[in-house]
Formats: sequence, structure tokens, C-alpha cells
Amino acid sequence: MSGRYASLLRLDTRLERHSAEFEALFDAARAQCPDGFPFDETRSLDAVRDRLTLGFVEALRRALGEALALPLEVFSLDRFTVQGAGPVSLHDDARNYPNVYFVIVVAHSGRLGIVDGERRAVRHAPGEVLLLDPRRKHALVPEGMRGADWPCARTPGFARDPDDQFLFLDFEVPRWRLRERFRLG
Repeated sequence: MSGRYASLLRLDTRLERHSAEFEALFDAARAQCPDGFPFDETRSLDAVRDRLTLGFVEALRRALGEALALPLEVFSLDRFTVQGAGPVSLHDDARNYPNVYFVIVVAHSGRLGIVDGERRAVRHAPGEVLLLDPRRKHALVPEGMRGADWPCARTPGFARDPDDQFLFLDFEVPRWRLRERFRLG
């Protein structure tokens, strides 16, 4: 068995029935958190998270559990965040997230896509489900670019154009629950 693992898995799975909620979340994020889309980092948008109903988050948990064939307790409410970012250069989050994978639901991608260092970015549809290994190199870059092509921001700043803003919902899931899905070969 190969010891190689993927950085990112695009699952061809979308939570389409929540499209209106994703659009409303993005509008709320832009209004409540105008500095919530920084270049070269993701930022937890607690004000947006706090406006979500428990019913909405529970519906997400059920939809993810069904789509990924995992029990609901894998998607802990304590490990759920709403995140915003502008383009982010190639990096890893091994130090901050050594024991989890991210289960991401895209709420708004603009013209951005999550990639490793070699693949070219393709924008994500609202509701698309992604699995990301934060311990491996990844980037959030404009469509058509590779992660290795995007320079690190030299000065702090914020993405103001909706096409350069990325909003996602994230559950941190214990690595042992998803490890085999990331195995290559």
C-alpha cells in the first residue's frame, strides 16, 4: 500500500438545497465583517457564525454525514467555524492543526480555488464539499493559477472585491476518521 496522501479532495458533492442560505451568509459576512477577508490568511467570522441557527448547522451535519457516510458525532459543533479569506499563498497549517482534517462547505468562492502547489485553481460552486489536509501545502488562488505561482502578500490588506473573497463553513474532523480517503494508490 502506498504511503502517499492527497492534500485536497474535491468530492463532486454539493449541498445545493442550502444555496439561498449560503448567499445570505456571504451578504452578512460582507456587511458584518468588512475586514473578514484578509490577504494571506483565513479569519474566523464569529459574528456570522453566531447568526446561524442550530437548525441550519444540524442540517449541514446531517447532509455531510450522509454524503461522506460518517456518523453525525464526527461533526462536532465545538469544531465548527465560519471562515473568510482573500487569496492565500502556498502554506501548511501543520503546527496549528496537527490532528484534524477540514471538511469544508464552500459558501462563496468568487474567482478563487483551493489547490496544492502543482494543480491549477478552478473556482468552487456554492455548497461544494471539500476535504483538506491542513498539514499539507495548499493555497487559495485565482482561477487558472497554481498555488506555487501566487506570491505571499508583502503588506497586510483585505480583499474588497467579491471575486477575491472566499467564505466557507468548516468542521475539523479527527484525522483517523478520514485518513484512508486521502491515501493515494
